[in-house]
Amino acid sequence: MKIIFSLILLFNFLFFCNAQKKTKPVGAPERTFNPNTPIIYKRGYKDFNIIKIPVAAKKDTLHELRFNNTYFASYTQQMMFDNFGVWDKEIRPNNEEHPILVWEKRRLFPNKNTLYTIYAGGEEKFEGIYSCVLVYDDEKDCLTEHSPDRNKITEYFADGIKNLRRRTKFYDVYWGEVDKYNKSKEQSKKLQQK
Repeated sequence: MKIIFSLILLFNFLFFCNAQKKTKPVGAPERTFNPNTPIIYKRGYKDFNIIKIPVAAKKDTLHELRFNNTYFASYTQQMMFDNFGVWDKEIRPNNEEHPILVWEKRRLFPNKNTLYTIYAGGEEKFEGIYSCVLVYDDEKDCLTEHSPDRNKITEYFADGIKNLRRRTKFYDVYWGEVDKYNKSKEQSKKLQQK
């Protein structure tokens, strides 16, 4: 009987130790008409996870921290802008209207001298909406399972989204850059047609 009781205790202990921590939704919920994202969260998210993205050309994997069902796909970009000002680079992988914004050599934690490069972006599609980041330190992916900074970085962005200000200068600067890009794209199309 003692053996059975001990096995039950051991099983329960192992089960609860391995159970994945559930993230509770954060922020003000708002209903949508989209069946894929029936609720989105102002200054919040439904949950977050780290997605592995295979890169065929380099036979490598990127790790993307994704905050799901955000009200705007640009929450991580806004957070970075509010903390560090205008980004250093824009990346448009497929000539997309909305870029991935890059901040290089930024110190995320006041008590740590590590400089990070942050790629912030997001997606707004019928299938869903999310805000995301990729974080590197000396070209090392900081969101891998073995990264000592993974949890700290996740917490940094999760807290940052919760504490976003309602309206910032970010959107004026961001949409100004998107408009400039669209105008230059139109002009180059017209030149090609001549």
